[in-house]
Amino acid sequence: MHATEVKLWGDLCDDLADRFGDKTAFVNTDGVELSFAGFRNRVNKLNNALAAKGLHKGDRVAILSKNCTEYLETYGLAKSGYIVVPLNWRLTAEELLRLLEHCKPRVIIADVQDVATIESIRSRLSDVDLLISIGGAQDNWIGYEDLISNVSDEQPRTEEPLDPGDVVCLMYTSGTTGMPKGVAMNHRGVLGNARVSAGHILHLTPEDRTLAAMPLFHAGGMWYHLHPSYSAGCTSVIMAGFDAPKVLDNISKHAITNVHLVPTMIGALLAAPGIGSAKLETLRLIFYAASSIPLELLKRALATFAGCDFVQSYGSTEAGMITDLTASDHLRAIGGGLERLLSSCGRPVGGSEIRIADDDGVTLPVREIGEILIRGKNMMSHYWKNEEATQKAVVDGWFHSGDLGCQDDEGYIYLVDRKNDMIVTGGENVYPSEVEEVLCSDPVVAMASVFGIPDPVWVERVVAAVVLKRGAQTSEQEIIARARQHLAAYKCPKEIFLHEKLPMNAVGKISKKDLKLAFINK
Repeated sequence: MHATEVKLWGDLCDDLADRFGDKTAFVNTDGVELSFAGFRNRVNKLNNALAAKGLHKGDRVAILSKNCTEYLETYGLAKSGYIVVPLNWRLTAEELLRLLEHCKPRVIIADVQDVATIESIRSRLSDVDLLISIGGAQDNWIGYEDLISNVSDEQPRTEEPLDPGDVVCLMYTSGTTGMPKGVAMNHRGVLGNARVSAGHILHLTPEDRTLAAMPLFHAGGMWYHLHPSYSAGCTSVIMAGFDAPKVLDNISKHAITNVHLVPTMIGALLAAPGIGSAKLETLRLIFYAASSIPLELLKRALATFAGCDFVQSYGSTEAGMITDLTASDHLRAIGGGLERLLSSCGRPVGGSEIRIADDDGVTLPVREIGEILIRGKNMMSHYWKNEEATQKAVVDGWFHSGDLGCQDDEGYIYLVDRKNDMIVTGGENVYPSEVEEVLCSDPVVAMASVFGIPDPVWVERVVAAVVLKRGAQTSEQEIIARARQHLAAYKCPKEIFLHEKLPMNAVGKISKKDLKLAFINK
């Protein structure tokens, strides 16, 4: 069975184990290694252990942990039709409770460091039958290794046939606009995205070695580190989380060929003390996504990682990978005088369709800004237990992304901003990304985030939180004055707030939600 014919996650797991056998699939940075065959065997053990505990197809299994090989194994619960629910370890106990009450898991798997968090809300989790601890048994918690140690590694038996439309996992959105929504992903979408990513965007081969620094509870981490890299037969080195000096060290130590980073991570690498002496000759590809990147930062990265290809993709938890700005696009932009392309996220890939529409769903002409609508085979099934949100998001087969953008004559997509992040001041629309681009081009500015806060006259006023480059000195008013040379008056920040660092979510995106709350309550 060839990987392109695989229709179920479990079949992919078995196919890879048969083809690659003892080849290393995953390496923890603490030295633990798993071959493709060994990974399959442990996945089978986990499925059989939970079946023995009375789980049935469709039951949810939540996991709360930093990146580790056990985390990857939980995605293999799709073999039995169990649904894995990755949880953001940065959430508070009360925030986790809201998600757990929504998805109602029968099993929770947690790292020993997170057991206390779950215990603090345990009395309110009436549906949970089994608690499993990665790293050893705890009071009322069975150890992960104890659970699977004396269990058969034979193929799990399913109560009923699995279907490509069955749900594999629930990925909760970040919840920047309210209660997070559980995005239900099925076998068809997960495997389709893996094929598109591995084959059309990243061009991975079994010789590649991937560094996993993105969190596995996030769609970006799952898409890149587990499914594309794993499905292509790569070896993936698993980091517990992002740390710039350790990323540089691991690239050298493990002869890494490709890595997925978000723009703030790229900025952290460029600022790392060891960047000048780091041995990065094996690195052939840096894939960046999850948020737009300031043009000046991208140009610095291209210069620093000379000889390494850069590829960007635009996508979402709901719609998967949608576009790619290829390595040749980057070269064309630099060498062909088409620098504007570096502000693009590329063109549709892998059978996805995109159109730019107004608020009534009418397609707009090229270069006009509207909402990005997406249609393709690899989209989510639905929002878990939220039919109203599903119907609002997917209309006539088109997913309404909430992102604003435009398309040029060649089909390149340019993201402008999140629809909900757009600032309306004095009746004028201001796109934060445009203002951030100007601020980040200031020679003393390392990082900037622009957002709107309530104003009695203008409804909203434009403000910015700024981090200065190391050793730089300037005033807020001087930054504003320099920005006025490049921006219309209504777009220019009315206030600048200087910070040593900006709040980040677990994926490395700047948390505008936290910034807004901080300054509204200032």
